[in-house]
Parts: sequence; C-alpha cells; structure tokens
Amino acid sequence: MNSNPDTRQISEEFSKGNFEFAYKYLAQDIQWNIVGDELLIGKDKVIEFCNKTAEYFKEVTTEFRTSNIIVDSNLVAINGTAVFIKKENKRTEVSSCDVYRFEGGKLKEITSYCIVIGKDEE
Repeated sequence: MNSNPDTRQISEEFSKGNFEFAYKYLAQDIQWNIVGDELLIGKDKVIEFCNKTAEYFKEVTTEFRTSNIIVDSNLVAINGTAVFIKKENKRTEVSSCDVYRFEGGKLKEITSYCIVIGKDEE
C-alpha cells in the first residue's frame, strides 16, 4: 500500500499554508511565479519564501476557504479566499488561485494569482 500523499493533497496543504508538508515533494529546480509580484526559482528560494510567509501567518489569524479543486493528470488548480486578521482586528481578504504542475512525482511549477478584494483602512 502506497502511503505517499497524492498531488491533490500536496497542493491542498501548500495552498492552506502548511508549506513544510510539501517541502520533500519540491523539485530542485521548482519555479513559483506569484504573478505580478515575485518569481522564485529553485527549491531553496521557495522554502526561504515559505518560511517567511509562515512567520507572517503566526502573527495573524487566518481563515482559508477553498472554493474549487480541479485535478487533471499532473496539474492541480485550487481557488478560494483567505482572510487575514491582524492583532488590531484589521482584516485583509484575498481571492487566490494556485496552479500546480507536477513532473516525475515532484512539484515542478506553481503559478499563484492573488488579488486583494477587501481591506480595512490602516
């Protein structure tokens, strides 16, 4: 019996911010394109960015809501929303879509679209 997670589970955990779960499934030459913001190339750069993001998540309350998960051979697409609530109860709501491409059992490419759809005044 194979106990390894499938591409859907790896993608879901990553989209929910459980990055460490996915680390061992990242290809060495992974590319993560956060459209309009940043292009990360290589496993070390992706992990470094994930660790910084995870630190931010510790400082806020986060509610992730998944709307759709589409799986097609080596591709997984997940869209949904996230609400980030800072200590002073300032809320930011983001709509996102992450597209994951796997190759040889490894996560080779991520394309993320993140749009702020609501934000409390600072």
